[in-house]
Amino acid sequence: MEERADAAGLLARESEANLLVPGPVIVESAVSASGIAVHGFRVERRSVRTAWTWWQERKDRTGLVPFGTTLGPHALVEHDRGQDAWSGGSRALLDSALRAEPSAVMAELQASLLREMTDVYLPPQNEDDRKEIEECERLFDPEAVAAEIVARPEPGPEAPERKGAADEPLWLNFVEAKAGYEIPALFPGLVRTPNWSGYQDRGLLPGDHVAVLRHWSDRYGAEFCFADSSTLELAVSRPPRSPLEIARAAVEQYVYCPDLGDPVIAGDQARRPVWTFWWD
Repeated sequence: MEERADAAGLLARESEANLLVPGPVIVESAVSASGIAVHGFRVERRSVRTAWTWWQERKDRTGLVPFGTTLGPHALVEHDRGQDAWSGGSRALLDSALRAEPSAVMAELQASLLREMTDVYLPPQNEDDRKEIEECERLFDPEAVAAEIVARPEPGPEAPERKGAADEPLWLNFVEAKAGYEIPALFPGLVRTPNWSGYQDRGLLPGDHVAVLRHWSDRYGAEFCFADSSTLELAVSRPPRSPLEIARAAVEQYVYCPDLGDPVIAGDQARRPVWTFWWD
């Protein structure tokens, strides 16, 4: 209890002293069924990125990882109650997720998505079936994708605007963690992906989010910034630059979120400092 009070007091004092939000900061705290403490305060939508960045830069000192969302701590804890894959976050789930090898997880997801796309053509009955399979396989070939990306105009720097009224406040929440990629295992309901379109024997689960986001954090400096049920936003400090590296990231983004359209389209986003995913 004392540690939770200390964390809440720190968040209020520092946020007020550094003018991260106007007026007094009222911190709400709650504890999940598995004992995970979460703290948060309301932030104007136009200010949430600035406040998130300020606290993100200090997470190694505070041990608290910030993230924006529409749910306050009490609502977030209630949202986490249940027995399905998108509730019941815990340190045990996180430990299990961290034992997975990110490259192996990505390979499984890619194989599942490819199987979903080509299952109707397997085994191939004629040349048309074989061509369809080859076209699908090209979507996952970074060299082929890179050739198409090079032919496209350079994308603008802007990212899609987050939905919601400009004056609608958000919550900036904090959990004790090493990095943002741990959050999907601590509060799985933040990123629900029931319509991920892989093959029926391999869904996209909270542990997969941890593996994919950990991989992108290591390689591109991608940090968990905002989540709201079926939407996820990452702040990326080292986006890929070369055509082949952009293509590799784009293929991974498409595997992770087929709603992006295709890897070539995902290549536009891969070059930007903000990556947005949705599963609706």
